[in-house]
Amino acid sequence: MKKIIKKDIMPGDIFACELPDGRFGAVKVIDCFEEENSYLIFVTKYIHENVPTIESRELTEIVIANRFSYNNEKAVFWIEGKLHKDLLFIGNSLVTEYEKTLKSSVFGGGGAPYIAYDVYWEWRWENDRHNFEREIREEEKREEEAFKKFPKPKKMLDDETFWSIISLLDVENDTRDLESIQPAVEALAKMSVREIKQFEENLSYKLFLLDTKEHAKNIGKYSYRENDESYFSPDMFLYIRCFAVAQGKEFYESALNNPMNMPKHNACEILLSLASEAYTERRGKEFTYSSGCDYETFSNMEGWT
Repeated sequence: MKKIIKKDIMPGDIFACELPDGRFGAVKVIDCFEEENSYLIFVTKYIHENVPTIESRELTEIVIANRFSYNNEKAVFWIEGKLHKDLLFIGNSLVTEYEKTLKSSVFGGGGAPYIAYDVYWEWRWENDRHNFEREIREEEKREEEAFKKFPKPKKMLDDETFWSIISLLDVENDTRDLESIQPAVEALAKMSVREIKQFEENLSYKLFLLDTKEHAKNIGKYSYRENDESYFSPDMFLYIRCFAVAQGKEFYESALNNPMNMPKHNACEILLSLASEAYTERRGKEFTYSSGCDYETFSNMEGWT
């Protein structure tokens, strides 16, 4: 299938993505909030070896989640930012009156290539539950063992150079597009491969330090609440932490030392691509690097206890 680049996302747009087992799933956009570059989508019941066509019947059906603690919950959620380049645009189908009534307070992060995985997980739950549960238990055990060891950063780029690169970001443009980080990418690409990795290490560590419960409680409408996690998105918290770094040294240190100074609504997901874009520009290869500290939400165990 020839890949079609879709720049302007509209209600009714349908996108397919490859699932972990090589089959394909799909999602449909049913609402857009252009001011915040956000889109309400649902995961369709399509799961086949071939990429769907716009006529595929399952594209009109919504996945109902029942795995683990889910209880007949529709796979409907919001995503933000640009859709991943690996998502395949299938076509546009009229949003039905029923689909217009669908609501959600769940934020599923950015337009990553795994946004249709719900259909795969539900298929595993219905057809391969024993192995699925075993894999999840093993993964949880590995994570528990990893959390017992307090992570330490590897060799990091010196702070002066790190912040000089960050100062090149166009934070006024909400840093959603590659253009907003291009000057920083070009400057970092002129450095050695070792320094690019050290930049990524420094960034990961700074994001890791902001990954605490108190910081998560102070990010505006997306804040973490002890007794109500329904509005808290781990991905959004990560992107807000990215924005705190993108604002520069003074802002970052103010937020680090006083969680009440955390950004309230702004996000900067694209910052996570800076080192990889610089590496690709320099070497023409995909960037693969594992930092000593994981920046994903809940990785800083001390910060959440």
